[in-house]
Amino acid sequence: MAKEKRTKIESEDIDGKKKTVYVKTPDAAINKEAQLVYNRAFRDALQSGAILRQKLDDILREQDVWNDNKQEQYDEIVTKLAENEKAINTGGIKLSEAAELAKEMRNKREEFRTLVAERTIIDSNTAEGQADNARFNSLVQRCLVDSSGQPVFKDLEDYENSAAHPYAVEAARLLAERLYGLDKDYDKTLPENEFLAQYNFVDEDLRLIDSEGRLVDPEGRFINKDGRFIEYEDDGTIYFVDYEGSRLDEDGNYDIDFSPFLDDKGKPVPVPEEKTEEESAEEESAEAEATEDEVEDEPEKEVEKSSVTKRPGRPKKQAVDKTE
Repeated sequence: MAKEKRTKIESEDIDGKKKTVYVKTPDAAINKEAQLVYNRAFRDALQSGAILRQKLDDILREQDVWNDNKQEQYDEIVTKLAENEKAINTGGIKLSEAAELAKEMRNKREEFRTLVAERTIIDSNTAEGQADNARFNSLVQRCLVDSSGQPVFKDLEDYENSAAHPYAVEAARLLAERLYGLDKDYDKTLPENEFLAQYNFVDEDLRLIDSEGRLVDPEGRFINKDGRFIEYEDDGTIYFVDYEGSRLDEDGNYDIDFSPFLDDKGKPVPVPEEKTEEESAEEESAEAEATEDEVEDEPEKEVEKSSVTKRPGRPKKQAVDKTE
């Protein structure tokens, strides 16, 4: 009997403890069980009111999640991606122009993902989407095993309650690559990124670089690994700048010489001196003592006020009853 093929994963659990597991390729029995899980999930989804994929477009338009305007944007992006890819593959243009076309494709690709994001989420909630998800979870639960070949999770519910563990996430990613041909380096296989990498417009992480390998933004401005704008001294020293090139310190404050403000007559206005912590503390202490003294004086004032004898006022006239 041929030895079962499996891939070792060295990761950790959600608490950071080391965890070694294995992912094996699903056999006929596992695939059959996963299909049964799909059927049950599909039936349950329909009974709970989930829509079918074939009705998705109508529902999206009824709810205005998708409309003619978005469809037009979709078509324009797809057309632009195709046009730019054809131009790059054809060649015969300036390399710099081809690079701009590739950068435009990267931007359009991001627009495309944003445009269809909500549609993709809703699609996953269709009856087929829910059933697909249940089948895949079943495959992961059965194919994720320990060193003895036993499933790490006892059943599907146990896996779904523990799917956040890093080793479980890695196992799901690995199995998806194997079953559906997904590539973890998918972005590197896109035509625009292949071109940019081939002609050294990006580094190994697909970040834009100049001819000397320094990181730049899409407009060609220098940035560091954190995305902050920078510039280089003649000796290679780096300093921070804003988006217009004005010099900044590490905290993002403008690193420039200050000139005093002027009054209405054009004379310099002295800069108010900042109080030291010690001076501020002394002022607060003095204010507190003054407040205490005022509180202590209050009873005396009350006594003085009460000791004053009121002068008798003029007696009020009695009302005269004029009725007879």
